[in-house]
Amino acid sequence: MEPLFCPNPSCSHHNDSHDQYRGYWKSIGSYDTLVVGPVPRFCCNACGKTYSERTFSIHYYTKRIIDLNEIHRGLTQGECISAIARHLACSFESVQNRIDRLGRASIAAHARILEGFTAGEHMVADGFESFDRSQYHPCHHNILVGKNSQFLYGTTHATLRRKGRMTVSQRSLRSHLEQLWKPPRGALSASFRRLMGVLLSCWDQEAMEGLQLWTDEHPVYPQVIASLPSLRAAMAEGRFEHRTYPSQAPRGLLNPLFSVNYYDRELRKDLAAFHRESSCFTRNVANGLMRTRLYQIYHNYQKRYRIRPFWLPFTHAEAAGVPPFKIREGTKGFYTDRPFLSKLHLNDEETMVWMKAHRTPLKDKKDYVPKYALVS
Repeated sequence: MEPLFCPNPSCSHHNDSHDQYRGYWKSIGSYDTLVVGPVPRFCCNACGKTYSERTFSIHYYTKRIIDLNEIHRGLTQGECISAIARHLACSFESVQNRIDRLGRASIAAHARILEGFTAGEHMVADGFESFDRSQYHPCHHNILVGKNSQFLYGTTHATLRRKGRMTVSQRSLRSHLEQLWKPPRGALSASFRRLMGVLLSCWDQEAMEGLQLWTDEHPVYPQVIASLPSLRAAMAEGRFEHRTYPSQAPRGLLNPLFSVNYYDRELRKDLAAFHRESSCFTRNVANGLMRTRLYQIYHNYQKRYRIRPFWLPFTHAEAAGVPPFKIREGTKGFYTDRPFLSKLHLNDEETMVWMKAHRTPLKDKKDYVPKYALVS
């Protein structure tokens, strides 16, 4: 293998293509490993950075090769991490480490595919509710999907305060837990505001006038939309319309919120952490969000849009109008290549998930992020 570019973000050849970087590196031998045998080493002639073939591998710095395809398959088919670890004869921590690597690869692939892409359909947004660590820490996954394609454009996350009917002892325990850790105020509004940033990045206001955003009647949604100058101006000019529909209405094909209800059902069915009345639930927020990013790649780019008839677009991405060549280029090397943060253009939520910035309730320390993921 020849190096594709210099892995040093400060080097002038960091953003080179393969052809551009030819002649700017030299081979400096190899070293032996127990994992893959001899590994070639290189040196950049421009900055003097030394690196190896493994520097560009998704398995960089691992001590064992584990089947990433099998991890992705098991995770999106309802298997918990313990079951995947037993199947692959490895530890729980090793599986989670590979999920983190695949999660970042998922973020990178989705960002590359949507770079320069503009949506040609109306949107639907809603919140998928679950909990993190315990039922005293409910969470809200805001979801933005295409109304016709069911293509997932983006998600954001917020940890909320437990609400609803509670016994006296439950209220007492909630008060005790909130003295130790309390969700930030306005978390749901901030989360939905980040989701509207995803919508604006995919909407070409000149190419598509009259964009409709369908949601249920949650009071936070119109408040956030009114607080965003670009959406407020578009509404005043008739180029953007926020429509609502009752969340209690039957969730059939005629429901305008069908596409987001469909994705909610798929999440509940396919990810073990979201199964109802199960011992599987999200114990670490950052780890759980990596799993949802892996599911996004499966739903958008691998799963069939419809089983029948066969003449329909193969994937949800193609149904949304994403060119097949962009899907091939964006997902190329998904299970083999290491993504570099410095070569990507991520939105706020994607950066937070990449950096594991979402905090787990009652957890004092920040989640560990390895140095190879911080290269920027």
